[in-house]
Amino acid sequence: MVMAVPLLHALRKELNTELWAIGKESAIHLYNGLDLFDRFVPIHNTGLPLFIETTNKLKKVGFVRGITLPHSFRSALFFFNLKVPERIGFDRNRRGFMLNVKVTESPRLESTVEHYLRIADTLGIERTIASPVLSVTPDEENKFDQEFTNMAKPYTVMIVGAQYGPSKCWPAAYFSELADIIIENSRLNVFMLPGQNEHGIADTIYAGIKQKDRARIMSMNIRDMKVCLSRAAAVVSNDTGPRHISAALSIPTVVLAGPMDERYTSYSSSSTRVLSKDAPCRPCNRKKCDRGHECMTGIKPQEVAGIVGDIIEKRA
Repeated sequence: MVMAVPLLHALRKELNTELWAIGKESAIHLYNGLDLFDRFVPIHNTGLPLFIETTNKLKKVGFVRGITLPHSFRSALFFFNLKVPERIGFDRNRRGFMLNVKVTESPRLESTVEHYLRIADTLGIERTIASPVLSVTPDEENKFDQEFTNMAKPYTVMIVGAQYGPSKCWPAAYFSELADIIIENSRLNVFMLPGQNEHGIADTIYAGIKQKDRARIMSMNIRDMKVCLSRAAAVVSNDTGPRHISAALSIPTVVLAGPMDERYTSYSSSSTRVLSKDAPCRPCNRKKCDRGHECMTGIKPQEVAGIVGDIIEKRA
């Protein structure tokens, strides 16, 4: 969603008709404050009957164009069932027969931002921005302050998990050591923001931190996480979604890049510092490492702490 912002920005500027978003209700908060859409329609993953019921209701709207950003069969089926006259997307996952405007694939590996911007090129829409941007609204800040009354600033945020798989995760002991170094060398507190099914990792890291009085595990939804990241002095993250949120909010973000090919997530960002280590098997793009995980264990806590220290000094 974050890396689709440049495309959405171009669409919003070009179109003189209404632009609607259809997607998961839990995640749409990411776009608050950007004034990208006229209306949002939530889709819940509760099975085929509700999916069909939702599309049947939307047939009355009279959409003239549908752009499917996910590559899933279901997203193309959604517009096909709506009988939208112009259905646009990439011809993947055997869904090409449901699309009547197929976006040309690049012959080379390209970043996700560039991949989405190909849709703008296909539609003849001028590109407006090259990198993702996000915003935090006053309402979001007020709700955050009411919910989290004990998050003392300044602080560093650590994103310790990765939905993709364990191969993207920096060793827990390294995160623990990094937290202790940051706490000892600065006035910063350390907050961990685990995602769904990542609390076990956070618990392990917390158990290894010596100065526990200035480290905490925080559970947040996407809206609150966005606010939390926007207030951080620095963010240290595995190569996973929140790293793009903090960078799009112009927060200095240190990314611990492991097995993935960095070209997938590459875009111009003055807020992002990517750390990686060469390994004979990198990039493997695997979810689990069956070797020594050298691409991650080669990134040492002292190295990351030095970069965080430089960030804090410059911001001060």
